[in-house]
Amino acid sequence: MFGYIGTIESELKVREAASYKSWYCGLCQCMKRRYGPFCTLFLQYDCAFLALLFSGELGEAVDAKRCHCLHRCHDPQRKYRLETPALRFAAAVNVLLAYYKCYDDWRDERDLKKGAAALLLKGAVKRAGRDYPALLERTRQFYADQARMEESDGRPDAAADPTGRYLESLADMLPFPEAEKTPLKWLLYNLGRWIYLMDAGDDREKDQKKGTFNPYLMANTSKEDAAFGLYASLEEAHKAFDLLSPSRDGGLMANVLTLGCPERTRRVLEKTDKEEGHESL
Repeated sequence: MFGYIGTIESELKVREAASYKSWYCGLCQCMKRRYGPFCTLFLQYDCAFLALLFSGELGEAVDAKRCHCLHRCHDPQRKYRLETPALRFAAAVNVLLAYYKCYDDWRDERDLKKGAAALLLKGAVKRAGRDYPALLERTRQFYADQARMEESDGRPDAAADPTGRYLESLADMLPFPEAEKTPLKWLLYNLGRWIYLMDAGDDREKDQKKGTFNPYLMANTSKEDAAFGLYASLEEAHKAFDLLSPSRDGGLMANVLTLGCPERTRRVLEKTDKEEGHESL
């Protein structure tokens, strides 16, 4: 995950904004307790959204406590969600993706900082693997599938598929109601595709300078085609969300999918305009 999922806070109700922050802080506290404080440096709103989504679909009873973290001392009303199965699962996903992303960057670019981070995350990965062995194996397979796809078919549509399939597979690892699984999987699949394509668009200039793989560069994708792929994935994710019946925070999740993600898409496309003068991505 790459940190692209988020809200438009000005459009949230006060209680929705407080709820979203509490899930983020709850994920941070859960990661720190279960996998160590170093892991919280890789905390992602993407995984906080997964915790929020999964908890709502499982119908969990949730509670919150006042957050006394030094990073939030300016906000004395800040609370964090107490651990639930959904939060614990999202914490493991966050840790495993952080490790494999750092390791992948080290392998591809020989980035020493990322290599050191991967080493420091190894202990947390072992603990996450003990907690969720199937998740560990699936995450390993995901990065292997991603590498093979980028080598064999570098087009954006194909290259985004492994990330979509990975997020989709998470729906099989928690006891969701059977009636909710099909739309939940479609939501996760399209959200995964969108995240991958967003990361590719965001890194286009950097990858061009370094000579590293980027599906938009490989296919000489126009801005219009890139925009179509991004917005089409979001539209499908939103359609799937409309078929779900989360037990809480539906308005908050709708804000993420209909306002936050489209706004971040617009920013990435505008960044491309500035870099390329409205030429190809």
